[in-house]
Amino acid sequence: MVFLLLCSSLVWGQPIPPTPFELEKKQSLPDSRTIGDYLTTLDTLSPRARLVALGTSAGGRPIQALLLSESPPFLRDFVGEPDKPTVMMFGSQHGNEPSGAEALQRLARELVAGEHPELLHRLNLVLVAMANPDGRDLRRRHNANDDNTNIDYVALQAGETRLLVEALHRFDPDVVFDAHESGIWKRVLTRELGWMTDVEAQFDVGNNPNIDGPLRDYTESKLLPELIARVSEAGLAAVRYRGEITSLDQAVSRGGLGITNLRNYAAMQGRVSILVENRLDNKGGTYATPRNIAERVRKQHLSMLAMLQLVADEAEPLLTVSRRARQQWQSAGAAGRTLWMGMSFDVNRDQPEITLPLVHFADGHQELHRFRNRDAIVTREPVTMAAAYAVTRERERVARWLASHHIAFETILEPRELLADRLEITEVRKQPEAQPGVREKVQPEVMVNREAVTLQRGDLLVPMSQPLAPLAALMLDPRSANALYQEEGWNWLQPGEFPVFPVVEY
Repeated sequence: MVFLLLCSSLVWGQPIPPTPFELEKKQSLPDSRTIGDYLTTLDTLSPRARLVALGTSAGGRPIQALLLSESPPFLRDFVGEPDKPTVMMFGSQHGNEPSGAEALQRLARELVAGEHPELLHRLNLVLVAMANPDGRDLRRRHNANDDNTNIDYVALQAGETRLLVEALHRFDPDVVFDAHESGIWKRVLTRELGWMTDVEAQFDVGNNPNIDGPLRDYTESKLLPELIARVSEAGLAAVRYRGEITSLDQAVSRGGLGITNLRNYAAMQGRVSILVENRLDNKGGTYATPRNIAERVRKQHLSMLAMLQLVADEAEPLLTVSRRARQQWQSAGAAGRTLWMGMSFDVNRDQPEITLPLVHFADGHQELHRFRNRDAIVTREPVTMAAAYAVTRERERVARWLASHHIAFETILEPRELLADRLEITEVRKQPEAQPGVREKVQPEVMVNREAVTLQRGDLLVPMSQPLAPLAALMLDPRSANALYQEEGWNWLQPGEFPVFPVVEY
């Protein structure tokens, strides 16, 4: 009732209402419907805001994007501007990591109220505060179908992932920011060994070696170090993401290399892609608010503001490198057309060990521990980009999947002969253990035979002259550690001629 009265009084010029979380004195989390009502209120109150429906979750809950901009064409038609970055921010892809959603609502409230005015002068924003409303309402990590949407960006099996990919194309952001939380309590590290991790904010960027070379160099060498420095200077200790530390005898590396996650998927599209993992405090601790949620939201908010201010300051070089990458991919390899099919982390020979702080669970004292450092990215099997890929199996299903990714293709209407590299799988080896950084469950041995091939009516031809060519090739080629056939429901990696293959000339 109090929330409704506050909202209705706004017509008479009262201040922008607090978020539902703030209204509850930061003691309890609102459900997804209450969050949606609040975003609708902001839309109603401000000519600089527009709430856009993206679709519904597996559980039937709305997923929405709040646009904030001083540009009427952007709000009306989602048209970007030549000198103004568009930043798309995702909160709570994992339902049990709620602080991102609350921080985005706070950010939206502040911008609608006229705070941080320089940001809307210099940026267009797309805020998806609740990327997984099922997880919020069901109090769990995954959606109502138990899909982990955060690692579904190749297969696109979950409706949530498909609509978020659609939103990437609809709003065409220059920057994608994905807000997560990382728990300091670990099953083995804490319960069995007595230690917790001790980090406040961890950041990473797209790190797949096939990301456009100049874009990757810019984000790795310039943007990421500056973001870490700015967040640290603002009072929140920030470091580069080291992945999950779950045991004292493990090696540490970085965020995963695969394109199943949003960070690398968006970067392969040519976007500046940033991940934040803020501290998720221990359930058993003593805090002013449940599980320290107020402090966690503050840290997420600080991280977001620092990122937005940096993007605004870096607008000119950022736009140059990102928009060129979206139009004309250039690999870091020879002649700019090389794709690496395989990749993993290995020992960093320049720094084989690193020291990281851990906190003793029993008494809270901090201690430095040494870990093997496996953050060196190793590539294998370089392949020159083909002219196209041909698909000769389950063509209608693959066509729907390609369309969901916005990858262009041609359906063959009459037999066509062309020169191709037929791929023959001679052996399929199960990986004895998970490959660091990728979801490569099996590894095929592939023999390449160049020969004339006749495609039949209904076969598909996917040209590699399109902007999304490198992303398409990594998902279609069976030699790729990121191939679609590593995903559940696409068990095509069997000995024999493979039904998808590179085309040399057509």
